[in-house]
Amino acid sequence: MKTERMMTGRGVQGFAWVLTTLAMALTSTGCGDECVDDFDCRDQGAAPAGQRYTCVENKCELTSIPVPDAGTETDAGTTTDAGTTTDAGTGADAGTTTDAGTETDAGTTTDAGTETDAGTTTDAGTETDAGTTTDAGTETDAGTDPCETTTYEPKLGTLQLQSGFVAGESASLPASAGPVGVTPGPTYSLYTVVSGSSTGPHALYSLGTWPQVSLGTAQLFDVAAPADRAAGTKLFLSPFVETDGQRVLTGYTKSGAGFPGSVGVYDVSAPANSTYVSAPSNFSAGVVPGAFLINGGGLDTVSAGLAVYALKTDSSPFTALKVGTLPPETGGSGFTAVATNGVAMLGYFSDDTFLNEGRAVAPAAITEALRSGTPFVVADAPALDVGSNFVAASGHGEGVSVLRGDYVPPDYNFAGTDVSRFAFTVTDEGATVTVGARQPVLVYADQCTRVTGMTAIGVDLLVGVDDKNGPRLVRIQQAPQFR
Repeated sequence: MKTERMMTGRGVQGFAWVLTTLAMALTSTGCGDECVDDFDCRDQGAAPAGQRYTCVENKCELTSIPVPDAGTETDAGTTTDAGTTTDAGTGADAGTTTDAGTETDAGTTTDAGTETDAGTTTDAGTETDAGTTTDAGTETDAGTDPCETTTYEPKLGTLQLQSGFVAGESASLPASAGPVGVTPGPTYSLYTVVSGSSTGPHALYSLGTWPQVSLGTAQLFDVAAPADRAAGTKLFLSPFVETDGQRVLTGYTKSGAGFPGSVGVYDVSAPANSTYVSAPSNFSAGVVPGAFLINGGGLDTVSAGLAVYALKTDSSPFTALKVGTLPPETGGSGFTAVATNGVAMLGYFSDDTFLNEGRAVAPAAITEALRSGTPFVVADAPALDVGSNFVAASGHGEGVSVLRGDYVPPDYNFAGTDVSRFAFTVTDEGATVTVGARQPVLVYADQCTRVTGMTAIGVDLLVGVDDKNGPRLVRIQQAPQFR
């Protein structure tokens, strides 16, 4: 199975800010094949009722989901009829009085193919056929969605807010919005990427100022570099929008060896100065003083495979360099999240654990790598004890929060468990980081309300949620006594 998971960046109702469609990170190798197995077809989105996407000759195609009738596949009168396959009168015949082929032969008196044959009297295909009396589609239909009748809290739906946190303002999120980025403040301007489909158009828009969220009437910036704007060009938008207040960073990749792609840097005050930089396999990004950190396969002319790169923005033109070396077990790019105290959680997908892993890199190590050009070793930093897989991460005050959960076979739909926070304590003038214990923030009571994305808003966490009441953003704050 391939491990790349490329976010299409569609809106909440179609392509949207749904990080949970992204199982793992971009791998260091690849080809132009659309898929290797069914898991790779997750990028196609939700299939119509009664169908699923399957990988057929390296292409994702819709196929019907078979419904096994007990009157056919498992009818004791056919496949498992004691009067045929397992008749004691043939293979294991007692040979006389108790011959199942005579008095007690399942093929005569008690033959499942006659009196008690599930294919006749009790055939699930007649009296108890799931297609009739007890069909899940009628009286006891599992299709009666419990999410239609459950109780929803106005902001968080069925998500359960944990001790130490409070839900602040909330705002409806436009259905077409993709990943969301927020400026450092104190006035919080929001940006998003809107994409009509994988073939575009793909554009950066304003989302207003928190909490007055509304989609701008005109695009600010074309996310696709000029060379990738030809009609029909298929792009996979990266699941991030990052901003330092002066610039906004977006990204995308394409099919092909090494997953070529670019990041776009939109200049807020001087749009004409906006630019694009080659960035294969770019998967996540974060902001540190004077630079954007990018977890990917290269940046501009720097090509060193999967690693942590920096685009230095404190000089013109921008400078690219490798700042972090990922461990040997890295099978794919990982998540990036920066805390307000300068600690960066830098991640990778591990081929040893088959999970996303995260390390808390000290601010002094990042500063030195930016200054000297000598990369730090990510594995030397303390690990976050997440305890499961996670599929999104965001700065959250002096720490980070992650969305825990995993993709469940056979259809690999994401099942979230919780959003949890890890506090970072910095000592030794920024050289040492201590990672705190996992602290639940939001817990899934069910899958009726789901977390669709997370980003920092000042010292707080801005969470995207979606359920039958529509997509929205909710600001999660630490309770005053815990700050």
